[in-house]
Amino acid sequence: MIPVKSKKYDFDITVSPNTYAGELALPYVTAAILGAETINKGRARLIEGVVHKAVINALDYDGGLLQGSACDFTDGASMTLSEQVVTLSDLMVNEAICRGTIFPTFMAAAGRMRRDGQIPPDFAQFLLAATAEQAGKSLESLMWTGASPFGVGLLSNDGVIDEAGIDASAMAGFAEADTGTTAWSASNILDVLDLIFAKAADTPGILGKPGCGFYISYEAYAFFQQAIAAKGTEGNYNKDLKEVTYLGYPVYATSGIPNTVDVGVFTYPDNIVVGTNAYTGNEAANLIPAYQYDGSDNVKVTMNFAVGVNVAVAADGVVGFDFT
Repeated sequence: MIPVKSKKYDFDITVSPNTYAGELALPYVTAAILGAETINKGRARLIEGVVHKAVINALDYDGGLLQGSACDFTDGASMTLSEQVVTLSDLMVNEAICRGTIFPTFMAAAGRMRRDGQIPPDFAQFLLAATAEQAGKSLESLMWTGASPFGVGLLSNDGVIDEAGIDASAMAGFAEADTGTTAWSASNILDVLDLIFAKAADTPGILGKPGCGFYISYEAYAFFQQAIAAKGTEGNYNKDLKEVTYLGYPVYATSGIPNTVDVGVFTYPDNIVVGTNAYTGNEAANLIPAYQYDGSDNVKVTMNFAVGVNVAVAADGVVGFDFT
């Protein structure tokens, strides 16, 4: 059945060939990047306008900065300048979307906006926005696992989070907390977090960093919720999932960490750095009305942008994993 157009709004599903480059592409490319949960929830530091690479410098003090007064100048050699490099990987989106399949979704979205008193978006913008949303979810996984076509990820460089992957990841310099061979569950998740936190205490400087907390998978997060509820200390089953803490530190459910791997990270948002080429003019989004040329009902959507990750301070964190 052919959908009937609204007499009031006259929805149009005609898509003209169009290229959004530079600033015109920003609403869609930025949406794809911010669709990654770790970024959009403020659990990482985002650096925009990066061309290929960005260098992050950090000053480290050994605690002996002050000296006794003297006439001569004596270098205390108390400060060390370190640097980390964020290298971008070029990414692209190539999707063929059937107009007939997505049009009902577009109508529903426009209907919601109409009830809110907003003007419905045109169909072309909706296609780009919907594609960008899904691209963001994929980016979240790539950032943590380093799967192809991404470069080095936060917890691996080849898409597999294992000891070899962690040792080659952006977090390779983090302290290692061996959580043992037993699979994580509601009965042992608090012991696991205790092991990770104990290792973090060996680097006490990070404990006072804003937002410092545990990054774990959604499965591990569910185990944590069950364990806390069983303790009867966190409002039992009515605790707001957005505000859960352990030992005074936030526990971040992270969709980029696979449920199939028992791994956790303790660090702070400013230490996780995500670089992108947004605002450089090198990003682009394209709409290709394939239905006009090949007899299909498809619109092809492409996007081009670049993203990379690293940590600002190589040793400021802990990775909990079975390192035995």
